[in-house]
Amino acid sequence: MGGEIFLGDCLEILDEIENNSVHIVVTDPPYGISQLNKDWNKEKIDKSISKSVKSTVGSIPVGMNFNPKHSKELGLFLNKVAKKIWQKLMPGSFCLVFSQPRSVHRVAVAFEDANFEFRDQLIWDYGSGQGKAQGMQNFIKKAKYILEQDKDLITEKLNGFKTAQLTPTYESILLFQKPKEGTSVQNYLKYNTGLVDFRNGSRKNRLKHSKPSKKERIDAGKHPTLKPVSLMEDLLKIFSRSGDTVLDPFCGSATTGIACQNTDRNYILIEKCENYYKNAKHRLKRNEIGVDDESDEVD
Repeated sequence: MGGEIFLGDCLEILDEIENNSVHIVVTDPPYGISQLNKDWNKEKIDKSISKSVKSTVGSIPVGMNFNPKHSKELGLFLNKVAKKIWQKLMPGSFCLVFSQPRSVHRVAVAFEDANFEFRDQLIWDYGSGQGKAQGMQNFIKKAKYILEQDKDLITEKLNGFKTAQLTPTYESILLFQKPKEGTSVQNYLKYNTGLVDFRNGSRKNRLKHSKPSKKERIDAGKHPTLKPVSLMEDLLKIFSRSGDTVLDPFCGSATTGIACQNTDRNYILIEKCENYYKNAKHRLKRNEIGVDDESDEVD
């Protein structure tokens, strides 16, 4: 098994891939929130993460805000990507797309409008994440519209109330499928796609995997939205076969590629950020030859 990784804009590089040549897409696109949007400026993100060390929600980039406008823009962008992906996939092929819950509807519509069938929503259950809800104390203290003599009373009244950000425990994975040619049997016999592997028992739409370990994060170049290799391996084993070709147009640290190497799949990876691309190539090479050396990290 082998693979390729390309540096550049996936909207351009996808045109170079042969139509109807890919068995499955597994990808984690931009999130539709400021600083983690489709532009993905690594220097800006790294600078914001460094500032977050002293904040109440460490490791979350300072200034990272959800904006419905960004989510809509993400949907329009992903629709362009989805149309190109649709051409590359074989009939009946699956397309798995990660999304944060607040953008999931935009992602779903983007791919449906590109002629994909929306089959299911899977859940990556990672246990518990970092709470982002904010109490009212500081807001009240700084509020100029509240009289100083009233602030203590209002603070006491709103004690225990926070902004509408529940502690996250999961991430969405949307399951799309390119329409089949003929019946499921006919399509599978011709393309080897379109069916889910149930040979090892029941398949549930909730996959429980812990977040990547510190070692895995270091090995992956500390990518801010890293997914665990074990999760990607599970997705490949369920929705594809050994020897299949896997496409990831937003490969980041190449976790999809690592999972392909570990499960005997071929891969086609695309990454826009040069720093992540260099680290991804290095990571793939180390994994391929079985090197496990954290000190060999690429800057």
